[in-house]
Amino acid sequence: MVNKNENNSEIASILASSLEQQSRVKDFIFQSSKFRIIFCFVNLYAVLIVAVYFLVKGDLVEGINTNFVNGVFLTVLNGRTSVFLLLFVSLNLSAYYNFGFKIVCLTTIIYMLNSAVDNIVLFSDSTKIIDRPYFSAFIITRPLFVIALVGLFILHKEKAKND
Repeated sequence: MVNKNENNSEIASILASSLEQQSRVKDFIFQSSKFRIIFCFVNLYAVLIVAVYFLVKGDLVEGINTNFVNGVFLTVLNGRTSVFLLLFVSLNLSAYYNFGFKIVCLTTIIYMLNSAVDNIVLFSDSTKIIDRPYFSAFIITRPLFVIALVGLFILHKEKAKND
């Protein structure tokens, strides 16, 4: 009771420091509308890739050459889809927390370019586009996806304007 003034000043300083920390957390970074539209496109594309993968893996889609799906391509597709799913989740988490987004985005760009080159080198001689129509749609549109990722990389804002 004797040190009531000192206790009040200590409590006031604790409250002031916590309010300062809370104001730093509340500084949201508003991304541009171009960034949000491209980000929605990237998310939609990624969900469609994973959905087609699960449809083909579960034999729920007709019209695919079964020798092609049962062969080496399914093994490669399993690995690529697993890695892509991890990168996709990491991209969304880093965008939400605004921490390491450019690193994850750059990693995804490199992965997608590597995947495109591997598809061209490994499977160009053995199959035609007609043998795998569902995957061909994604292989043909992959450059658009890579361009969208580059756009995300360029348009992303890491810091608030007042920092």
